[in-house]
Amino acid sequence: MPVPLQRDPDLTRAVLTHWFGTRSAEIDAVELGPVTVPKEAGFSGEILLLDVEWTVAGVRRSEPLAIRVAPTGHRVFPEDSWADQVRLLRVLGDTGLPVPKVLWDEPSAEFLGAPFLVMERVDGQVPADLPSYHRQGWLAGLEPAARAEVWNGGVDALASVHRLDPRALGLEFLDRPEFGARGTGQLLRHFTHHLDFYGAGGNATAEAALDWLRGNLLDDAGPPALLWGDARIGNIIYSGTRPAALLDWEMAALGPPEADLAWYLHMDRHLSEGIGAARLAGLPDRATTVARWESGTGRRARDLPYHEVFAAYRFCVVTARVARLLDESGILPPGTDFPLHRNATALLAKVLREVSGTSVADDASREHGPALQSAWPALARNGGGAEHGDR
Repeated sequence: MPVPLQRDPDLTRAVLTHWFGTRSAEIDAVELGPVTVPKEAGFSGEILLLDVEWTVAGVRRSEPLAIRVAPTGHRVFPEDSWADQVRLLRVLGDTGLPVPKVLWDEPSAEFLGAPFLVMERVDGQVPADLPSYHRQGWLAGLEPAARAEVWNGGVDALASVHRLDPRALGLEFLDRPEFGARGTGQLLRHFTHHLDFYGAGGNATAEAALDWLRGNLLDDAGPPALLWGDARIGNIIYSGTRPAALLDWEMAALGPPEADLAWYLHMDRHLSEGIGAARLAGLPDRATTVARWESGTGRRARDLPYHEVFAAYRFCVVTARVARLLDESGILPPGTDFPLHRNATALLAKVLREVSGTSVADDASREHGPALQSAWPALARNGGGAEHGDR
């Protein structure tokens, strides 16, 4: 769902006109169109869209641009990884991977109150979270065969990410050695180091899942892959049924690629089964998806059930933070029963039971169908789009 635009559009346009003027060594005679916000913008990151005209070497050019502003007031994640994201996007821009091209980055907060990136705008469609793409929207309107193309395009893009060589690309800056050797253990320790920030304390299901994850920790130290982090079709701009841009690298890391594959599977499961919606016909099932990913990466998926518990656990904990931000930000009307965290907790309990046989009695895991009907319409009225919607 989008961050509420609290900027004055005309003032923002004037500030950006001044900022573009500081690029005078590269461009001249800059003219900006109106500043708008896409309905699919993410909750933790502000996106501004605008058309810009300028002159370069005497030639007049017109460019549709997107400006991504570093998160400040609505921070879902505890660490300021903005500089790493900028660096990563610049590296990936030279790999052939479909990522938005970075034209400029402004590291200071002088102009917009936070650092920002200026990128080429990629037009297309994004499968929405709110309402879930399993319920309505352009993906639901496609024929089953076309839906399969959308899904498989995401799987193929994910495999392309995992085929990259982090060492050759100089991505060691994504390593977190203070949390141990690269691998699942590092990912788990890094994430749980910030549990107080997320505010999921007292959730018996999450605590049981963490106990299981620690007790069954994988010994998978070895050459890591680049992890997209938030790998899902809701973070892909599609041109037709093919990926045109992979978005949102805030959770990027180094580690076992199965962590990404599990997240890809779990996020789709959440937006269907997890909210009581029927999964769209035509979307390939788990086994078919895993087989396609294995073919695309040239490796077998190892320990996937463990990573599926880890994905469900992380999402459950993150939703505790998002739910609190929604309440504190005033996006939701007072008294709104938004079942985001309950949904995530209930699905975590189910995944944990499937994989480990562990059953947890937790009030947050009870059936909650009626709340789903009362929550997302209110969000839709407040401009909900892709990012955390029906979650």
